Amino acid sequence: MAYVLKPRLLISLSYRRADAANGFSATRRSLMTKISMNYNSSRLIAPPRPLVFTEIAFYNKRQRIRSASSLPTHPALPSIVPFELSRFMMPDDTNINGNVHGGTILKLIEQAGFIVSTRHCNRVEDGEKKGEQLITALVRLERMDFHKPMFVGEVAQLQAAVTYTSSQSIEVTVDVWADNIVTGERRLTNTAHLWYVAVPANILEQGFKGAKQDLSASICPVPQLKGQTKKQMEEGAKRYELLQKSIRSNQSNGQGSSQYQDFVQIPRDTEPHTVLSSQATLANIVQPSECTVSGHLTGGSLMKMMDNAAGICAARHCMGRVVTACIDEIDFHAPITNGQMVFVTARLVYTSNKSMEVEVTTESEGLTNKRRVTNTAYFTFVSLGKDLSARPVPPLVLKNEEEKTRFQEGNKRYETKKKIRMDTQTKTQAS
Repeated sequence: MAYVLKPRLLISLSYRRADAANGFSATRRSLMTKISMNYNSSRLIAPPRPLVFTEIAFYNKRQRIRSASSLPTHPALPSIVPFELSRFMMPDDTNINGNVHGGTILKLIEQAGFIVSTRHCNRVEDGEKKGEQLITALVRLERMDFHKPMFVGEVAQLQAAVTYTSSQSIEVTVDVWADNIVTGERRLTNTAHLWYVAVPANILEQGFKGAKQDLSASICPVPQLKGQTKKQMEEGAKRYELLQKSIRSNQSNGQGSSQYQDFVQIPRDTEPHTVLSSQATLANIVQPSECTVSGHLTGGSLMKMMDNAAGICAARHCMGRVVTACIDEIDFHAPITNGQMVFVTARLVYTSNKSMEVEVTTESEGLTNKRRVTNTAYFTFVSLGKDLSARPVPPLVLKNEEEKTRFQEGNKRYETKKKIRMDTQTKTQAS
């Protein structure tokens, strides 16, 4: 193998070998890998791109194309075995601070969760009859913390596994690791819990059931998870009960209702550090490239939009750089389909000394010009100084009773998260 070090490097590998076991007199296998690198003064200043295209072609004198039925097959792994997804982080994956954008991580997490949950729904055990083909839809993202940042040149490694199933929902746990291919360091950056429901794979062809034109009437039963210990099943049941309690609490508080219909109509305030002065709204038309195979907007794409809107709001308030610290649960009230308009609105509800909590609401609009709330969530941001360390946040100026009430509710969530964080650190130190 010979190579020349240039800004654009092409490595061509080819080899031949005899394969008497398959009856080939000669088999040629060629592997072409394109790697883009920047080179300056005999120093690699950017890690190489990942493998973007691989082609393996088999040729022989008697058969041009080998039948797919003759290739070896393997049984699908159990759902409790983690599914692994890897992606190399490029410059276009970063934010203005130079580390990987939180929205990029959210999209990868949702992709891994969709794959492992859909695979679980369509898994067929030995002796079982294959049923209706199903796909999954994301209905909720539990609290997710950004433990450590990820940078350009590192490999994002995701491990996703089904950790609990109820009669109609699936819990998927996703761990995200940053793998530095230069130093060999590997660190945990994110952990997330996602909840999915199963719907028919051809739901767009069948049409939605029910007058509300949503997924609720089309939800199908899911296969029960096997291979867990009794303790794991009990812990999963507790998380499911907490999920149900949180959903009931949100419904009683009016989240997902029409209370947000005038949310995006309020003009911005000229006085700095008020709620209205930093409020931000993003609008987008859903494109086919952002949809799942069923024609619905992927949860990852939507969460990235929500993270962007929340980041704009937080940056306006502190007038500087910000970074996502954590995300409380995200509820998916209704699906968004291809061609619909999406409006993501973010407003500040609470500030502590060094953090900001942003409430994000998503609305969808079809051809009827009527909007409906599809998502609600709370994002926590930290303000960064020039040295990229946390800096104090300007206090939020409250102008009416509603803003004061939201601020008090935000303070309760802040104290709860702080207590959980302290308890976790204490347990970690004790162990």
